Amino acid sequence: MPSDAVTPVIAARGVSKMYELYSRPQDRLRQLLFPGGKPLFREHWALRDVSFEVMPGEAFGIIGKNGAGKSTLLQILAGVLEPTAGEVVLPERTTALLELGSGFKPEFTGRQNVYVNAAVLGIPRNIVETRMDDIAAFADIGVHFDQPVKTYSSGMFLRLAFAVTTSLEPEVLIIDEALAVGDVFFRQKCYQRLEGLLARGTVVVLVSHAMNDVAQFCHRALFLERGRTIFCGDAAAAVKRYMVGPGAKSATAAVAAQPIDHLPAEDADAGFWPAPEAFLDLAAVAAAENGFATLTHVAVCDAAGNPCRAFEQGETVSIFCRYAVTTDIEVAVAGVELINDKRIIVFGKNTLQFDCEHPTATPAGAIVRVRFDLSLDLAPGEYTFNLGFSTIRREDFARRAALSHQELESRTTVISILTRAGDFMVTFRSRDTTPVQLTHHGVANLPGSATMQLYGEWRGEEDASGGQEGPCPSWTSRKG
Repeated sequence: MPSDAVTPVIAARGVSKMYELYSRPQDRLRQLLFPGGKPLFREHWALRDVSFEVMPGEAFGIIGKNGAGKSTLLQILAGVLEPTAGEVVLPERTTALLELGSGFKPEFTGRQNVYVNAAVLGIPRNIVETRMDDIAAFADIGVHFDQPVKTYSSGMFLRLAFAVTTSLEPEVLIIDEALAVGDVFFRQKCYQRLEGLLARGTVVVLVSHAMNDVAQFCHRALFLERGRTIFCGDAAAAVKRYMVGPGAKSATAAVAAQPIDHLPAEDADAGFWPAPEAFLDLAAVAAAENGFATLTHVAVCDAAGNPCRAFEQGETVSIFCRYAVTTDIEVAVAGVELINDKRIIVFGKNTLQFDCEHPTATPAGAIVRVRFDLSLDLAPGEYTFNLGFSTIRREDFARRAALSHQELESRTTVISILTRAGDFMVTFRSRDTTPVQLTHHGVANLPGSATMQLYGEWRGEEDASGGQEGPCPSWTSRKG
């Protein structure tokens, strides 16, 4: 992650954009003819005083609902629009994928359009020629590369546009939802290419409604609502703030106000709840809440309930959280996410998915305590975790198995999100190393089994005559 001392590649200072909205077309003409007269329009501010900086090698996300001002901001960053007030400082080699096919000449072939785009970026033709094979290979559209782009499908447009803009190595690359068109294999290839650009210092600005993409790929993000900045900071925190919805407020002060060396009487159950010294200091943790409940305590322990931050593969981590409910709600739902050092969510599950008992009425003044016991069948490394708290109606809870995921999610009200509530480490096993020390490769272990069979000729055990050969009996080994 770049240092704060580095000169920013993008600097937006007080950017605002106002549009004049007219009730009738003739009013626009009258306003042009008589500019000093009474305004015949009403002002619509798509952006209001937006400021941020982006450092070299940083992936920066921009999120918000439709109408939040994302497209207006992107067009200003891309140089398509001028701000009404404020300024944006950008390098010359800035390119954007705002919509499929933008910047392409329909009558030109894909190859010819590569030269056109390079000329716009100021890249000499001889350099483009050295990269042409790489561009064609990445686009992977075969003979269509030398066909007019007006004959391309949306997927072919995307492949060519992404191949051109990334192979020509701009200083700033702006992407607006374009990757949503590609299939999963192409998206994986795109993100691998983007990681390479980031490593070389290129800035990537990503606008997407796919919140997981923003949370996992971006370092920081800007959350816009009605043209104004709601939050600018850690990408995962911005996404959580967005998910909580309108009216969310920072809950850091409320969390910090709860002393970690004292627990109310209802938390004295040592069989379920850890000792006071196990609880973390949450003063600097990013949180967003809608006012229905406040998270007051978080602890990370081993299976015995002792404070612990280092676990061997396969051991159990117990994560505890306590919520103070301030508004009557019905069914309370709590969840946890584990994130690795690559910002990938390796595990996420809520109490509905665990299928545990739920209170069907949670009145104001109630305390909700949750304990997650998770088997750490994960790759060795460092992990952080997020905590979430939400509510659904009793009738939806009763029908939860009959509802699709999208239906259930749409009926869920997010109450509290705590981003990077704590951290822990997973190490290689040092005690029971059966069958081998490393339990699996990759991010997470999956339940399953393996079967091996051997067929063929074999040499039997030697006898006095020097040994015999015979058919190999069928041999099978199955182990989970």
